[in-house]
Amino acid sequence: MANGGSNFRNFLNMVAFVGVIAVACALLFGVIFSSNNELSSALSLVAQCIAYLVTAIYAFYFVYSKRNAVLTIVYVIAVIAIVVLLII
Repeated sequence: MANGGSNFRNFLNMVAFVGVIAVACALLFGVIFSSNNELSSALSLVAQCIAYLVTAIYAFYFVYSKRNAVLTIVYVIAVIAIVVLLII
């Protein structure tokens, strides 16, 4: 079972790495193609989604380890707010 947790952490680290690369590419495209901002905006949105996803997963493990109802409710409300605000 320890190997499964290690693989999951490696996967999250890889996803975080891809998110950082996407942020860097979005900023680079924003500078290079200042007149065509659509590509930069799309890449930036993908990078933000990856960052939110990784943060939400790590926060879930924190909340799960504390086993506190208040933290769980606050976490669920925060995740729902992020999803709704991203869609809008």
